Amino acid sequence: MVSPLYHTSLGGVGRQALALTEKLETIGVNVFVIARKMKGLPECNFSSRVPVYRVWALRPYIHNLVEMSLLNLITTLSFCFSAALMLFRKRKEYDIVHFHGASLFLILNISMLKLYRKRIFAKVAGPKLGREAGALQGKYSFVGQAAIWMLKKVDCFIATSARIEEGLLNDGYDRKKIVRIPNFIDRCIFYPADKKSRAHIKKELGLTQRKIVIYAGRLIKSKGVDILLEAWEKITKDSNDILLIILGGGHLEAKLKEQVCMLGIEKSVKLLGLVNNVRDYLIASDLFVLPSFREGFPNSVLEAMACGLPVISTRIGGVVDVIKDGENGVLVEPGNIHHLIDALRRLICDTDCAFFLGKNALKTIRENYDINVIARRYVQLYNQYLKNSRS
Repeated sequence: MVSPLYHTSLGGVGRQALALTEKLETIGVNVFVIARKMKGLPECNFSSRVPVYRVWALRPYIHNLVEMSLLNLITTLSFCFSAALMLFRKRKEYDIVHFHGASLFLILNISMLKLYRKRIFAKVAGPKLGREAGALQGKYSFVGQAAIWMLKKVDCFIATSARIEEGLLNDGYDRKKIVRIPNFIDRCIFYPADKKSRAHIKKELGLTQRKIVIYAGRLIKSKGVDILLEAWEKITKDSNDILLIILGGGHLEAKLKEQVCMLGIEKSVKLLGLVNNVRDYLIASDLFVLPSFREGFPNSVLEAMACGLPVISTRIGGVVDVIKDGENGVLVEPGNIHHLIDALRRLICDTDCAFFLGKNALKTIRENYDINVIARRYVQLYNQYLKNSRS
């Protein structure tokens, strides 16, 4: 596994990579991980049975390289170089390299891995950013076309949503090389709590408010947290004893704190940064909201649903694959603050509706997104490609 982000506090990509890797190990796959060495992260429990090689890269205190900048490019290139060295050193110890993400750190290692006759799998995390497979057609002039040409050497693309699959086809990749496998949830980690346990967790976290709404994700422009805060200012005018919890880190954290002060909603908003007990905060909450403009297949939505929370999300990316509006969640248009306000008011006030949506959300996760089922699909896929390469 090659995953620059390999940690429970580094967004959905990092959590998915970690959970899948450790689950594969338990069902007999010999696996090791190459990840970026980072500092300043919350404590995280890793399986002692899975070797994790954290290789050097510049700027270890910078955890997410979402924004396009020269510094971020140089940091990514430094990781590419270190990962290539580790792949070279370990070349006799693996048959398949599974990349979590299909951007520069994959592109720059393809030729070397093909020289070693390795199978290359790429899980496309989020082509919405315009720098991954599935979002390169017509961009970056000849550089974009060169990247597409190189990426066609990948053996298998894993598309987590219908929109990602469409993007890959639009880039011109062979349909036979594209497999739809959604993100998943480990229901041993994310699960509902009974009333007594929930009350205990709320007390431990110091949360006494009657209604709690939660957002968990990176604090970057595309997530739309600024719009959520604007909507929240309107909500607090006619709703008392409510709290908005915002979990996650990112370069907009300071600006969002300033916005909270400017809107005068300091008493009803808590920005808590990166935490290592996301489930506790989900359990303590009554409603999850994702106001994002662009997503691949947001892990945070699945985690909230697995905890039995009703979800309000924008109608984007893989969200529309899992949430059916009015059945197991509520969908609103990206950037439409009025729709967001109406949805928040409805589910804050209508307890019966919120309970109905949360119950169906939990059922959806149990039936379609369990890690045990998804992990075995990956094993079948690996075996299929290894069998073909030997025949």
